[in-house]
Amino acid sequence: MRRFLFTLAALLVAWNVDAAAQSRPASLSLARGQAISLPLDAAVRDVVVGDPEIADVSIVSDRAVIVLGKSTGVTSLLIFGAGGRPLSDRQVVVSEGGPGSVTVYRGAAASTYACGRQCTRLAPPAAGSPP
Repeated sequence: MRRFLFTLAALLVAWNVDAAAQSRPASLSLARGQAISLPLDAAVRDVVVGDPEIADVSIVSDRAVIVLGKSTGVTSLLIFGAGGRPLSDRQVVVSEGGPGSVTVYRGAAASTYACGRQCTRLAPPAAGSPP
């Protein structure tokens, strides 16, 4: 009986962890100024961006949108199809350098590099421009 209760408790914990993981929106990471295409399974009807100062979305066809990183931060992206059916629920993460970037700090000075096979230093933002 004890073994049965332990197994039942383990199954319930695993089921709850799996349900919580499925309820989290998928993350979409991009750099400020970068645009990426997001293909969809059905025709787009409505698009909602949580904070339009962070990301912008353009519908380029009935089954694809372009997401543009405008400023660093995190926002949500919800895309709906016919009848209000959810097509996508994403967390959009816009960073200064984006995926594949490294920031090196030397004292108060920071240098950001875009890295692939080799790392290339990115130009620092112009004076007076937003971070």
